[in-house]
This record gives sequence, structure tokens and C-alpha cells, in this order.
Amino acid sequence: CCCCCCCCRCCCRIPLLQLGWPDMRLPIMYTMSWPERISTSEVTWPRLDFSKASSLTFKQPDHAKYPSMKLAYSAGRAGGTMTGVLSAANEQAVQMFIDHQIGYLDIMKVNAACCEAHQAELIQAPNLEEIVHYDQWARRWVKEYVESGKYKPKVAMQAAAV
Repeated sequence: CCCCCCCCRCCCRIPLLQLGWPDMRLPIMYTMSWPERISTSEVTWPRLDFSKASSLTFKQPDHAKYPSMKLAYSAGRAGGTMTGVLSAANEQAVQMFIDHQIGYLDIMKVNAACCEAHQAELIQAPNLEEIVHYDQWARRWVKEYVESGKYKPKVAMQAAAV
């Protein structure tokens, strides 16, 4: 059994897949060793044997079950600073969820509102300074949006903070 860890489509429309064992060891190893790659042995990390994997099954994403995928695809299609804004907004919203300021299902709604607000300032080919600027902008925007009362969480979070 193997899973597709990453799939992207090149400008020539050819899909590129990164396949691996269905666990988080490889992504964690890449994260911990970046920018280097750690050599592994066959004993500690057996190679993925496609003849034993038998087959791969691809299904349409369940957007009802995972509604944030549409937002991520939309940010990817918009390009430029939008993907960084989505990432920064998500990090801020997740922290606000952890801090009991919003509910879990509010994370995506706050992220979508931030991306919508960023639409007017979208930069297609940003430089590093602009990327950092909009990362910080998105974090501030989410924090202010929730704390100002403009966004009303569906669940009263004060009771959950006990």
C-alpha cells in the first residue's frame, strides 16, 4: 500500500506525483533535515516496491467533507501572493482556534474572508519583501477581523475556554 503525498501539474499539463509509504515519517524526515536529504538504508527505510503496491486508486475529492480544498485550489489558481496569504491566514486562524477564540469550523471561513479581502491587493509576481509584507498583513487581518467582532464564531467560545 502506498499513498500520493504530493501531486502537481506542470505548465505542460503533465502531472507529477510523489509517492510514499502511508505514514508521516518521510514528510517529517524531510522537514527535520531540510535543506539537506538524509541517506537511508534498505533496512531502516525499505524502498517502495510498485509491484507489491499492486494498484493506485484515485478518486474525486469529497468537497462536502473537505470544503477547504476548494479555497486552496482557488488560491493556487490566483497565484502570486494569494497562496502565502492563505497560508499565513490559516496559521493565525489555527492559533486562534487553539486559544479558544474561534471554533474549528470557523478556521476555513476566516481564511476565505482574508483571501477575499486580499483580492484587491493581489501581486502576481511578488518579490521577497512583498511576500513577507503580505504574510504579516494576513496574520494581522485575521486577528483584527476576529477580535473586532466583524466575524462572529458559530459557537460561543467563552464556554469552551474553561
